[in-house]
Amino acid sequence: MLPVVGILLGCGLCGTLPGDVITLAGKDVRLSGTVRSISETGVVELASDLSPDPLLLKEDAVTRIGFSEKEPATAAAPAQLELVNGDILPVAIESLDDQKLTVVSPDAGRLEIRRDLLKSMQIGVSKRKVIYAGPKAADEWKPQNPAKAWDVEDGGFSSKKVASVSKKFDLPDQFILRFTLKWEARQPPSFKVYFADPLLEMGKPVDRYFLQFGGAGLEIKRECSKGKRYNPLVQLNRMPNQFANNQLKVELRVDRKASRIRLFLNDEEEGVIADPISGAPDGSGITLEGNAFGEFTQRIEGIEVLEFDDAPRRHRTEDRGDRKNDSLISTEDDRWSGNLTRIRKSGERVVFSFKSDFQKDVLEISEANVSTVFFATKAAADSADKTQPFIFRLKGDGSLHVSSCRLDGETAIAVHPLLGQLVLQRTGITGLEKSVAKPKPSSEP
Repeated sequence: MLPVVGILLGCGLCGTLPGDVITLAGKDVRLSGTVRSISETGVVELASDLSPDPLLLKEDAVTRIGFSEKEPATAAAPAQLELVNGDILPVAIESLDDQKLTVVSPDAGRLEIRRDLLKSMQIGVSKRKVIYAGPKAADEWKPQNPAKAWDVEDGGFSSKKVASVSKKFDLPDQFILRFTLKWEARQPPSFKVYFADPLLEMGKPVDRYFLQFGGAGLEIKRECSKGKRYNPLVQLNRMPNQFANNQLKVELRVDRKASRIRLFLNDEEEGVIADPISGAPDGSGITLEGNAFGEFTQRIEGIEVLEFDDAPRRHRTEDRGDRKNDSLISTEDDRWSGNLTRIRKSGERVVFSFKSDFQKDVLEISEANVSTVFFATKAAADSADKTQPFIFRLKGDGSLHVSSCRLDGETAIAVHPLLGQLVLQRTGITGLEKSVAKPKPSSEP
């Protein structure tokens, strides 16, 4: 057995996870295979094609484990709950009284959470209008010429040659683009996906974005009609052989109002990408290009375009005002300060009862009309302990700091500093990583 570096856990974690990806500390190097176990001393046992025997990864050598998706994920939760330590838990809301909030997590089940542990809630985060899902037919997309058309097979585009198709959409300023790239291991892939594309004639300078993925890794560039034509926005050393099963799921959350893009690879957020060039591209087209050779097939499938409302995320980061009172922001950006007295079911609706400081009667607001709730917090609430050593990354942009964990079949059992022991469904967890403590602010002027 070959010892390599160490891991992020001091917990007993074991199980069989095909297609898991381990990121090594201090280097942009990844190992893929099957995580068989993580010992109490933090040693990871990884079955890999690199060695006939399992690799043993020593303590402090691993910064992250990305878990493969073994089964279809559970349905997306319609709300995000933020705890006073900054953790985010995707949930569906059941009820609230003066003592506790009751929610249902697709990953952790039904939870009752003390009110003093709550910081905020963002409502309606999964309610996104689908603009497009496909392809379903060959004539939905327009090829540059018939010789460069992709073949439509089983809800995806496939080709063994150079292929390019485009489609114009009614894209809002904020939209989500999702797709999955697939390729054969014997040949490095070559994909380009243009978005916010005005679909002008070939060769003309244009304003648009494009993602490029191939043997040199993945990058996103801004193409400009004036000045420097190609401007790198992000470059990631993510080689094709680092992705399990020769496939990569990509999600781009494009906010042209703020000139930024959030990039997700296999449901893991890679970060927020800022576009430093003024005036975001206003095109409404998407172009899919592939450059395959001979007998090797490339494929793009699971293409989705959705509306994207970043208001809940924006509300969560803004100045909330008086922390001694609850605050509520509606979907129309109306704001109230006072007391959220309760949340209850009324027929098929969930109703928020809010007593505003400026109105005599209690406001009865349907959940569908609520964007964000801030809960009254004590002055020291935001300084709640964040020193737990590990972070679970959950689907739906969730994250939970935990002090210990173990994997048992299809569940992960973890201890959370505020919620106690949690039993999480493995299908809802995208990764486990070290928690990096933020340096304390200097007291010097």
